[in-house]
Amino acid sequence: MTRLSTAQAAARLGVKPATLYAYVSRGLISSERAVDHSGSTFDPLEVEALARSRSRQTAERAQSGDTLSGTPLMVLDSPITLLQNDQLYLRGLPATELASRYSFEQVASWLWGAVSQPSDSSEPFRASAEVIAAVRQSQHALGPEARGIDHMQLALLLAASHDSLKRDLGDQSIAALGRRIIGLLVQALPGPAALSHNIAEQLWEKLADRPAEALDLELMNTALVLLVDHDLAASTLAARVAASARAHPYAALLSSLAAFDSHLHGSVSVDAAGMLRQVIDGSTPEQAISQQLSRGSRQGGSWIPGFGHRIYQHRDPRAGALLGLLQSGSHYQEAMRAAAAVISVVRARTEQLVNVDFAIAVLMIGAGMRSDAGQTIFAHARTVGWLAHIMDEYGQAALRLRPVGQYSGPLPNHPL
Repeated sequence: MTRLSTAQAAARLGVKPATLYAYVSRGLISSERAVDHSGSTFDPLEVEALARSRSRQTAERAQSGDTLSGTPLMVLDSPITLLQNDQLYLRGLPATELASRYSFEQVASWLWGAVSQPSDSSEPFRASAEVIAAVRQSQHALGPEARGIDHMQLALLLAASHDSLKRDLGDQSIAALGRRIIGLLVQALPGPAALSHNIAEQLWEKLADRPAEALDLELMNTALVLLVDHDLAASTLAARVAASARAHPYAALLSSLAAFDSHLHGSVSVDAAGMLRQVIDGSTPEQAISQQLSRGSRQGGSWIPGFGHRIYQHRDPRAGALLGLLQSGSHYQEAMRAAAAVISVVRARTEQLVNVDFAIAVLMIGAGMRSDAGQTIFAHARTVGWLAHIMDEYGQAALRLRPVGQYSGPLPNHPL
């Protein structure tokens, strides 16, 4: 693998070069002289392992009450998601079991409180023909670099302008709004109108380049349910802050999508899929990993996309459920072989676990989806969770999410 320079390694660790050399002297990391004697070089995976170790230590300090660790200083009660012992629970039920038994629509209706428990029936998720037509007429204004998430943001903005009841913040009203929004967001994606009944089938029609088989639809539905919510991620907190200020649901969702549209959050699967495609096209896993680490370093953060997690310590249950299904599909074998090769290299050098973004990347490749499809699937799924949090926040005191800043600028002791 291409070794990192001193500047690259220091940037990944968020330290000065002098601190990096102190790590070397303390035996925390090793270095080698560059071939041209221009300085020291570092193993990228060893740097990544140290970075992850420091991140875990920071999280542990935060949990112990150390408010200088850079993590949020408040804890919010949430009745939606529990993350415990490497398991994901939605309103007390295992997400993996929900994904294997119920449709995305059924889980959404239950999560929004429209029904007391998941059921085998749910209302269809459809938007009005008028709003769909308005969205399609406006899409030509988007530029050539528009992605699925850009179409979703445009659809939300236009839908809000057509909804005279958008400021009705009651639970029933928002649940009905949610069914319309999800139906609209799928139809707002580029391409012909999706004609299937449920959201998983419609998304497949919009994103994949071949007709869906039974396993494909099971995979799509499973992915949607597993990605519905994950406690107070950055985009979910953005939704709650907007809802705390009593922004209407469309505006709160736009806040979520703005925070979500990031290579650190919503589009990790895009980078993971790019890494796997490199391996399929003939690169070694080491070369593909090295290129991703280098690219991430230029963007202000470097890690192996699809690996590691701030919450899970040993396994991401969402990744396990999806990869288990992917193993049985003939269309996914090439991507699974590339995935196995990358996993083997990473596990030999680090302790990072495979996360759900990596599994979504395999799904994207096996289905022949466009490069941003993973982000699009993720955003559609998480819209359900965002709305659940928005509904819960409307029931809290208005404007409660107002942190107090600690001033760190110059003191007011000099004249203009």
